[in-house]
Amino acid sequence: MKIMIMDKLVRHNLTLFKHLIHRQAEKTERYFQVARKAYQAFINIHTGELRFADLEKKFAASSDWLPIVIQLRPDDEGAFEVLQSEKESSFDCSKLEPRAYALLTKTIHILNQLSFDPKQGKNPFWILRHVAHIDFLLSAEEEGERNLIHNAWHSCNRQEAEYLLRDMAPGTYLFRKDEYASLLEDSINESRAKPVTCLTLTFRDWGEKICDKTLIYCEEKWMFYNDDLKLRGTRYESVKELLSTLGERLIRPLLAA
Repeated sequence: MKIMIMDKLVRHNLTLFKHLIHRQAEKTERYFQVARKAYQAFINIHTGELRFADLEKKFAASSDWLPIVIQLRPDDEGAFEVLQSEKESSFDCSKLEPRAYALLTKTIHILNQLSFDPKQGKNPFWILRHVAHIDFLLSAEEEGERNLIHNAWHSCNRQEAEYLLRDMAPGTYLFRKDEYASLLEDSINESRAKPVTCLTLTFRDWGEKICDKTLIYCEEKWMFYNDDLKLRGTRYESVKELLSTLGERLIRPLLAA
């Protein structure tokens, strides 16, 4: 499932929280044990950016970063709430600048929207599984412009991608996510505080050859995976800049229906 998020920092917060859930699930082999779950975090008082203690063990509070607790406690008003660090009281939002307060509000509001399903009621198991499997990266728009990946995204396997591209002109391409990209993403994210996203670029090359390349979205930049798990390859500001390095091998995207 993909959720369209326009604000980069909101998307950053949500993606980081999703990453945290995945990391905890890998350690415990389960998503939830009790009806109350607290996530120790820090919020930047100027921007509203979040960082999580379980992902960055050495990170500490400062004049710019205040400790908070994001707690999962499903009730009639929502599922997630923000508390003072180690206290059963609401966080004092007057400590935040207006921009930071707005960003925190948007982040929690979206989490609570995603946590509501009449069929699931207040099931915390379902809430965490649901949030953990949402893609917050592939938005329909990016800063007011149509997003290339969203427009050319196809939920298909390799065989289906070959069928879609077989009668197309050389240089036609599409985006998808194959098993290799999924496994690579999980492997890289096991040891990273900030998660990466791996996607598959499939294109018809010259000579009727169908080729795959793995794209990595890391710290707001794009790169091709080059068999280096430390991700030391050249990174580009946008996916369009990255694709341009392949020259005429990529000419036009195969738009989704």
